[in-house]
Amino acid sequence: MTGVAVLTLDLGNTSASVALVDRGEAHLLASVPIGDLDGAALEACLQRSAPRPTRAAVSAVGDPAVERRVCRALEALGLDVSCNPDPGIELRIDHPETCGRDRLYAALGAVEGVPEADDPDGLVVIDAGTAVTVDAVSLTPLAFLGGAIAPGPGTLAASLSRAGARLPEFAVRPDVNALGRSTEEALRAGVVVGFRGAVRDLCTTIAAEAFGPTASVAGVLTGGAREFARAGVTAGLKGAPREEPLLVHIGLAAALKP
Repeated sequence: MTGVAVLTLDLGNTSASVALVDRGEAHLLASVPIGDLDGAALEACLQRSAPRPTRAAVSAVGDPAVERRVCRALEALGLDVSCNPDPGIELRIDHPETCGRDRLYAALGAVEGVPEADDPDGLVVIDAGTAVTVDAVSLTPLAFLGGAIAPGPGTLAASLSRAGARLPEFAVRPDVNALGRSTEEALRAGVVVGFRGAVRDLCTTIAAEAFGPTASVAGVLTGGAREFARAGVTAGLKGAPREEPLLVHIGLAAALKP
């Protein structure tokens, strides 16, 4: 779909993002609670789109009823809509029907952005948000090899506060010391530094298991909590990752056939 503008929607369980992908570059138009994504909100996104797209692609991992409602609203606006288009990636995993399409679109988006001058043996794609996924992607042939799913930093913090009757609620931020000098600082350090270490070890181990311990593996990082994961990815893959905040949207647009 290079050169064709596409409206892309990433529908999660509680929130949705809408973007315009044009010539391989994604531009965020809206990020809203899933219940607020109606015809008026979509029309507002189209009014901010230049050029105005005629096609839309939707990735939906939540309630099927929401998916149907949004697709009908897009069609009512005159768009040619593709819901969960085939990403065209070989799935070398058990039970491929259970793999979230957002992981596959992120993988495809990561492949789309590999510079021609680079020639890595494979990619590790990290999507850090409510959960963090760390996935291995083969370039030749193009294949999704699997990966790991773990709690994101916000999820870890909320779970820890709920688990202890006397533990306070606390906010996380990426720049913390491991040595906490209060209960709140200790909780924050355990979550943030522990998350960073988990991401580092997952990147190192997944890259070695997928491509071999001496392979050249590039990292691609996305997601709203990527600031918490960046140092772990860099340490785990021995190099800074390429960052693309709207990776799923780029993959969605690439999945559409001409």
